[in-house]
Amino acid sequence: MYRKITVEEALYMENSVFIDVRSPVEFEEGSIPNAKNIPILNDDERAIVGTLYKQENQHEAKIQGIQFASYKLQNIYDEINQLIKEQKNVIVFCWRGGLRSGSVCSFLSSLGINVYQLEGGYKKYRKYVMDYFAEGKFKHKCIVLHGYTGVGKTEILEKLEALNIPILNLEKLVRNSGSVFGHFAYKGTKPVKQKEFEANAFEILRKSNSEYIVVESEGHRLGSVTFPQGLYNAIIRGYQVLINTSIEIRVERLVHDYVTNTEGNDEFLANAITGLTKRIGTEKVNQHIDWIKEKSYDKIARELIIEYYDPLYLHSINKYEYSMEINYDDINEVVHKIAHLYHCLEKKS
Repeated sequence: MYRKITVEEALYMENSVFIDVRSPVEFEEGSIPNAKNIPILNDDERAIVGTLYKQENQHEAKIQGIQFASYKLQNIYDEINQLIKEQKNVIVFCWRGGLRSGSVCSFLSSLGINVYQLEGGYKKYRKYVMDYFAEGKFKHKCIVLHGYTGVGKTEILEKLEALNIPILNLEKLVRNSGSVFGHFAYKGTKPVKQKEFEANAFEILRKSNSEYIVVESEGHRLGSVTFPQGLYNAIIRGYQVLINTSIEIRVERLVHDYVTNTEGNDEFLANAITGLTKRIGTEKVNQHIDWIKEKSYDKIARELIIEYYDPLYLHSINKYEYSMEINYDDINEVVHKIAHLYHCLEKKS
C-alpha cells in the first residue's frame, strides 16, 4: 500500500522527487519546483474526459480515462521504477490528490513499487506557499539595496551569495532586470509566470534558516510578476541601504552587462532605445542609433544615465529614509559592509 503524506512532510523529505501526473498544460501553468511531469492524460484526453464528466456522467468519464491511461502505464512504471532504483523517495501528485495520482499510486503499489501520494495535491501545495507569503505570516526581514542604475546591486547580491549570505535575487527569479532594457539579460527565455515565481522564491526562502535576507529594492510588480504581499511589505519595511558610486563605474558596468556580456544585442538595443522616443525625443533616439552603429556604447550608457535612468528613479530613491549609505570605488567594499551588517542583525534577532 502507498502512503499519503502532507505537503510539509513531502517538502522536508530527503532524496525526494515529485511526480506531477497532471496534463502538460496544467504542469506548464505551475508546478512544484523540479517536479517531473509524467501525465496520465495528455491535454486533449483531459479535455475529453472533462467534457464527459460534465455532459454525460462520472462513470463514462472514468471508463474513458482508463482507456486513455492504459497505454501509458508501462512508461509510468519504467520511469518511476528507475527513480526507485536511484534510491529516490517518489511523491506523486495531481490537482487535488484525487483520482489521477491515486490511480497511479495504486497501480505502482500493486507491482511492488512503494511511492507516496501528496495529500491535497498541487492545490494544497499552492495554499501552503501562499500562506507562507501572507501578510502577518511572512517570517523574514529584508536588508534592501537601493541605488541608481549601474551601481551593481545584482553583482553585490551574487557576491554575497558566494559568501553564503542569504539573498533573494528577484530580477533573476522573474528573468527581468526592470526598465525598458529589462529582458536583455534573459532574452530567449520564456517569461516567468506568477505561480512559477512564487514557488521558486518559496523554495529558496524555506531552505534558509536566517531571519534576514538581502534583496534589491523593487516595486510591487516586476515584469509580469506581482510580489506577494508579505514579501513586498517586508521589502518596504526593511533595513534600507543606499549605494552610490561614480558615473564612470556605472557606465562601465552598463556597457559590460548589456553589450560586452551578451552577444548580438545591437538590434535589441536599437529597438529598446526606439521605445524611449516619447521620453527622450526623436533627435536623441537617432543620436543613440548612430552611436550603436559606431559601437560607441559608453556614450549611450552615459547619456541614458543622465537623461533617462536617474530622472526616472529619482522619486523612488528619495521616498525612503536610509539606515546606511555606502559610497564606493571598489565594489568589494560594499560586499564586506553588507555582509557585516547581515551578521550583526542576524545575531541580534
